Amino acid sequence: MYKILLFLFLFFFSYKSFSTEVQILNEILGNGLEVKNHSKLSVHYIGRLEDNTVFDSSYDRGQLFNFQIGVRKVILGWETGLIGMKEGGRRTIFIPYELAYGESGAGSLIPPKSNLIFEIEVLKVIPPGYKEIDGYQLKLAMTDDFKIIDIRNEDQITNKNKIPGALQITAFDKNGNFFPDFFEKYKENVQIGEKVIFISQNGDVSSILANGFVEQLNQVNIYHLKEGVSGLEKINFDFE
Repeated sequence: MYKILLFLFLFFFSYKSFSTEVQILNEILGNGLEVKNHSKLSVHYIGRLEDNTVFDSSYDRGQLFNFQIGVRKVILGWETGLIGMKEGGRRTIFIPYELAYGESGAGSLIPPKSNLIFEIEVLKVIPPGYKEIDGYQLKLAMTDDFKIIDIRNEDQITNKNKIPGALQITAFDKNGNFFPDFFEKYKENVQIGEKVIFISQNGDVSSILANGFVEQLNQVNIYHLKEGVSGLEKINFDFE
């Protein structure tokens, strides 16, 4: 199982967000749970080419599409274009071909270099299995029985941004390579079921790690720090 999780970390860590290139054409706001990274969704959708040709429709099949955001089960344009939607809402998004099926297209239905338009209706949102906390909640956690694990590499840690009481277990080096001994060091310091908070520089890497622990290793009581150390610097956190 650790080998499977290692593959996922290596795969997703190389993913870069292109959210600014996805255009929201129109939207009807929902009033349910908000779609965040690693939310599990049930949606209906209609996919069109720029000439308005429908190439796919879950409505026609009469079957909801279920997937998890942030684990590359869908095209990149969906990964970023659905963030911020709410349960019960509808959104129409324009996705440039680079974030869709690229230069090759997809079969006979989607030609090469096709920009796509999707009408998406979110019927159900299930929050990630891990919990997200902010800097103020971290301060409270530091007085409780949490294991705080700083997964940053040595180039990201300075004498001015060390987190008091945190265990330093680096997950990735500065080039994005995963340290294979991370799991062994983790097991040496953390008992199954203990409350764990992962902290990275900006929060993106810690969320991927937290999601992997929940989804692939079935761990509970897993947390990650939203915005990471960068967020702590904004609130004048008392570093070590």
